[in-house]
Amino acid sequence: VSFVGKTRTYPAAERARIDEQITQFINSRRTCAVATCDRRLGFNHEHHSGGLCKEAGSEHPEDETETAGSIWMPGFQPREKVEQVRNCASLPRDFVDEVVLNVANLLLNAAPQKSCSDKQSGNMNTWNQGESLSLREVAEHLDKEILKKLKSEYGGLQTLLKNNHQVFEVLNGRVHIRDWRKEKPPSKTKPEVKRRLSAEAFKTRLCWFFIHHPDGCSLPSEACPYAHGTGELR
Repeated sequence: VSFVGKTRTYPAAERARIDEQITQFINSRRTCAVATCDRRLGFNHEHHSGGLCKEAGSEHPEDETETAGSIWMPGFQPREKVEQVRNCASLPRDFVDEVVLNVANLLLNAAPQKSCSDKQSGNMNTWNQGESLSLREVAEHLDKEILKKLKSEYGGLQTLLKNNHQVFEVLNGRVHIRDWRKEKPPSKTKPEVKRRLSAEAFKTRLCWFFIHHPDGCSLPSEACPYAHGTGELR
């Protein structure tokens, strides 16, 4: 963050002293060592003025048109005007779908199918919820190219799985397939705006389980918030 003023708050003759104060302050707050500057930017460094990196053959600029950055922090580059979104939201949809399907199949095939009692219908039905695996275990089974692409995103694999909360539940570093029978129904005490948004989103997206899960969706169509087929889409 920089504060840019329109007028100088100190006499021009004191510029060198102020520059030295600013330099000392920046050096005291920098998280990288001076050696990093030499390695990252290809600068030669000399131990002067409190350990500044100095470009080979350069001197402190005397001309006011020179940027103060060349004195205080050589090689400084501001971030781009448009900050890149790295929360997995901008990843290609087909890539996300591939990862979701791979992770879901991994959890489903991690252990033999277990019988689950569907008490809502009063019948004994088997619905495979799969096993839970740690994020590390999941990552170990994914293709290296997939992990490389996720590495550039903040939160990586965990963020992608949490974004796909219809399919997954991530708790204490472990990944589970979400069982919608265990989800609490929308509370009547919820704020009206949230209840309205929830109602408006009902059946506006396809049910992943209806399409991909070997046992289909654990909920009957009328109870599932997602569409069981394109015919139900709103």
